[in-house]
Amino acid sequence: MNRTALLLAGGAGTRLWPLSSDENPKQFLRLFGGESLLRKTWNRVAAMIPAEAIYVSTNERYRQKCLHELPDLLPGNIIAEPDRRNTAPAIAFSCFEIESRQGSQAAIACLPADHFIEDEPEFRRVLDRAYAYAESTPSLVTIGLTPTEPNTGYGYLELGEEVAPGVVALRQFKEKPTRERAAEFLSAGNYAWNGGIFVWRASVFRSELERAAPEVARVTRERYSDAPSISIDYALMEKAHHVVTVPGDFGWSDVGTWAAVAKLAGRGNAELHTRDAAGVFAQSESGRRVVAIGVKNVAIVESPEGILVLDLAQPELLSDVVKTLTK
Repeated sequence: MNRTALLLAGGAGTRLWPLSSDENPKQFLRLFGGESLLRKTWNRVAAMIPAEAIYVSTNERYRQKCLHELPDLLPGNIIAEPDRRNTAPAIAFSCFEIESRQGSQAAIACLPADHFIEDEPEFRRVLDRAYAYAESTPSLVTIGLTPTEPNTGYGYLELGEEVAPGVVALRQFKEKPTRERAAEFLSAGNYAWNGGIFVWRASVFRSELERAAPEVARVTRERYSDAPSISIDYALMEKAHHVVTVPGDFGWSDVGTWAAVAKLAGRGNAELHTRDAAGVFAQSESGRRVVAIGVKNVAIVESPEGILVLDLAQPELLSDVVKTLTK
């Protein structure tokens, strides 16, 4: 089998400010234990695929950080995008490079490098099923995550009939819904979260991309800045003819808010003292103790970038504030 993996590590999200920043984005944070999210992603994949078949798509400014975090990564397997143009050009550029090295029949798994997965053996079983289907059919395969709540921060996949054991047809992508719509999806039972995990053969990806988004399919290093800044969902997945879903239930989170981190990490890493307080998450980069009195359901995060006090019921408000700060 000619299986490869592409770890997507070029994002510069600031949704976890003040820990994450353009200089140190989420994939490099050590939120759960002593390893970064990028290293945890590598370890999950390296249990299935040899190091020489694992590639990292990132921005040029993060090349050295990736090498530092991943000592087993071959330096030549870093595919650095010349400019930031969203996920479609980055994935296309990387998959074309993998195709040139591994051949048109290489099966490529595209995996975000900044997500959390609790049940890693089950994740590998699901990924193996996705690889097998992509290898045997001219399909683009997406892994759908079993929803546990009516979350409005994720896109959804509407699932159809089973086409093979553990594989179902994908009826359509659904954009991030309202709370009421998300509750309807959850009760319907045939919707999954779209976690941005894809598997395909290199030749199938190229063919579908040339039909759906020819302007992205023309991407090269020399013409990278000419490519449209567009996500892989909009450019390809919502227009492709042959898309299926492998449902997975392995304790997934995109760790996209401090509320998500608090749900997974409990009280945080700080020395926390409370009085008449409940649901407090405290994270401290300097090791300072945190005292919380008379508050409920808040995150308190301290780093050299600043101090954040956030209502965990409104984590989405942080993004707009950070945009104002960066201006």
